[in-house]
Amino acid sequence: MIFSKAVSGTPSALFPNADFDLFPMQSTGLVSVPFGYLAGWLGNSLDHRRQAANSLENRRLYEESEARLLAAAE
Repeated sequence: MIFSKAVSGTPSALFPNADFDLFPMQSTGLVSVPFGYLAGWLGNSLDHRRQAANSLENRRLYEESEARLLAAAE
């Protein structure tokens, strides 16, 4: 977004007199939204906490917490 025409180089830009746009489009969503999904998928794929969440110890702790939460609920 910083290097797009929305920030510099056009009359309606934040800095109309400066021209430091490296991205040739006015709307950066065409690139930033798919990039965001790709980054989210990559972060989820490389996350090692998922392996720990499947352990029996974590399941036991979850069941204990769930019982306490449901007992306190009205």
